[in-house]
Amino acid sequence: MIETKEEIGITDEELDKIFSMISRNVKYYRRYNKSKYADKYGRISQERLAELCQVSQSLIANIESERVKQTFSITVIATISKILGIPFEEFFKEHHF
Repeated sequence: MIETKEEIGITDEELDKIFSMISRNVKYYRRYNKSKYADKYGRISQERLAELCQVSQSLIANIESERVKQTFSITVIATISKILGIPFEEFFKEHHF
C-alpha cells in the first residue's frame, strides 16, 4: 500500500516550504557560483545549467520559481549539485542570503 502525504504527516504548507527553500537555493547558487562552468562573473545561465544537466531550461526556471509548483526528482537536484559544485544537502537548508 502506498501512503499518501496526509498519512505520513506532510502538510501542503510543509511541502511548499521545502519547494521554496530548494527554489531559492538553486537560484542563489546558480547566480553566485565558482564552478568551472561559471562565467567570469560567477554565474551560470539557466540555459547553460539545463544543458549541462540534460534537462529543459523551462524545468530549471520552474524549479527556481517559488510561484510554480514544479515537481522534480532527487536525481535532478543531485545533478544540479554536482554541476554547481555545491554539496547536495545545501539545497535543503534554510539560508538567509
